[in-house]
Amino acid sequence: MDSHDRAVAVIAASIQKFYTRKEAFRIYHGSTNSTRQSQYQSNRMIDTSRLSNILKVDTENKTALVEPNVPMDALVQATLRHGLILPVVMEFPGITVGGGFAGTAGESSSFRYGFFDRTINWIEMVLANGEIVKASNTDHSDLFYGAASSFGTLGVTTLLEIQLIEAKAYVALTYIPVPSISEAQLLIGISTSDPSIDYVDGIMFS
Repeated sequence: MDSHDRAVAVIAASIQKFYTRKEAFRIYHGSTNSTRQSQYQSNRMIDTSRLSNILKVDTENKTALVEPNVPMDALVQATLRHGLILPVVMEFPGITVGGGFAGTAGESSSFRYGFFDRTINWIEMVLANGEIVKASNTDHSDLFYGAASSFGTLGVTTLLEIQLIEAKAYVALTYIPVPSISEAQLLIGISTSDPSIDYVDGIMFS
């Protein structure tokens, strides 16, 4: 945690300087899934690319303490070693924890657990004035719920505690072809009401 705290202190100090000068800045994560051309000026940028570490997997409480730039594939590999998995795992391996929290990420288990941000217990965030705060559903709850799906507009998320669940060895797949949207909707309704089903996904071809 010492290394993490030092990195966050540097980020907070840089943000505080932008705040004092009343200057806008961009956040550089080190990678992106966006196809748009990114334009960064080094003197108008906060670099969070080094916040890419899994700090702890707590098997007793079934949580993971993770920096925002950890991608899904690395996090899943780390938690599976302890027989645990995230309730919501985004499809693309490169999607990061911070991106999933700030960008409304859902997957085939979201009918049961909600969007990815609903599986987060608390976050550490640097506000626009450089203040470092911890937010959860009981502490700074307005910030905690507001920051989810805000695309980083309320502050720079620097740490997240994620819920984990038991990982099974296999997933049994059942493919059910349907001829219409209405039948697909009916089947989805039935499937999501079945407590034995953990994942629901579908593709409809015209």
